[in-house]
Amino acid sequence: MSDAQKNEVRDLVSALGADIHDRHCQPAYNAAANICSEVFDSIPVDLHDLVQEAAAAGYAAALSDLENGRLDEQVRERSELLD
Repeated sequence: MSDAQKNEVRDLVSALGADIHDRHCQPAYNAAANICSEVFDSIPVDLHDLVQEAAAAGYAAALSDLENGRLDEQVRERSELLD
């Protein structure tokens, strides 16, 4: 991956994480650490931070969606099964 491509991806990840609420930071960081611990051995070291930031941003976005009631139909069906 070229430096220009890495910078583009970093900019994208930064944009994804821009709206992370403070209350989501720690859970998102913890989830990203768990996810990334499984993949760090298979990716270049210089991408570790980027991958972890992307995972945290995605997890935080999912938490925000759940808080705001933006659930897709599959999630609704699964949650109904648990009730």
